[in-house]
Amino acid sequence: MKPCLCFPFLLFLAGSLAASTHTQAQQTLRIPVASPAVRIRQDFSVSFVELSYSRPSKKGREIFGKLEPYGQVWRTGANTNTKIRFGEEVKFGGQTVPAGTYALFSIPGPKEWTLILNRDTAQWGAYTYKPEMDVVRVKAVPVTLRDPAETMSLTLENLKPSAADLTLRWDKTQVSVPLTADSDAQVEAQIAQAMQGEKKPYISAAQYYYNNNKDLNQALTWLDASIKQQPSYYAYYWKARVLQKAKRPDEATAAAKQSLELVKAEKTPSIKEEYVRLNQQLLADIGGKK
Repeated sequence: MKPCLCFPFLLFLAGSLAASTHTQAQQTLRIPVASPAVRIRQDFSVSFVELSYSRPSKKGREIFGKLEPYGQVWRTGANTNTKIRFGEEVKFGGQTVPAGTYALFSIPGPKEWTLILNRDTAQWGAYTYKPEMDVVRVKAVPVTLRDPAETMSLTLENLKPSAADLTLRWDKTQVSVPLTADSDAQVEAQIAQAMQGEKKPYISAAQYYYNNNKDLNQALTWLDASIKQQPSYYAYYWKARVLQKAKRPDEATAAAKQSLELVKAEKTPSIKEEYVRLNQQLLADIGGKK
């Protein structure tokens, strides 16, 4: 009789299954990373700015001039190179940069930094950095922080409709580069195109002109066109605001009162209360400045 191989085979199978299970457990293990990755998308101008980078920590080390030597190209973060994406043409430190994605490198210095936008976004760190692929280089003056920053951060600060500061903080150092965009030209082009269509953005265009100190007579023309199409408390409220800004208080008062009259038909109590309050405040402001 031939010897039975069933028992050895079963042992082999059990061992294989255990090894397979152990391998799978290793493959799915998640542990905290030393420099966690982050992606930030910020509305900016008429589009956005997006930052993708990994955030190293100080961990008791002296960073600039030691861990990250002065005068050498740095990835401006950890792991893969830091990336910045612009949804439209911008000025980076005063230099024009087309819309697109760029690697953000930097050269730290004790009194001056160089910030670099480079076309090669696929490299690890700065080991294969090629200066011939630079798009722009700009200078920035570092500021010493009173309280050291444990973890490196890149943020967009001092946000305005078409301006912001790209700001880096780590350890005792802060560096900022201004970002600007020509949103006005883009908005004007959008308005011109939209006014050729069937649904003309009269009120939105008037609000833009009001908020950006542009031609108030043109804003009033658009508001009157909206009111002619369909009288509304919203359009009359904005007409009152534009007239007040144009220093035409009597006409502004009449428009605010018309808005109060029309808002009586509003069926949503919270909206009705809001526009009653806004118009009453506007009337008080007009009366106080006559």
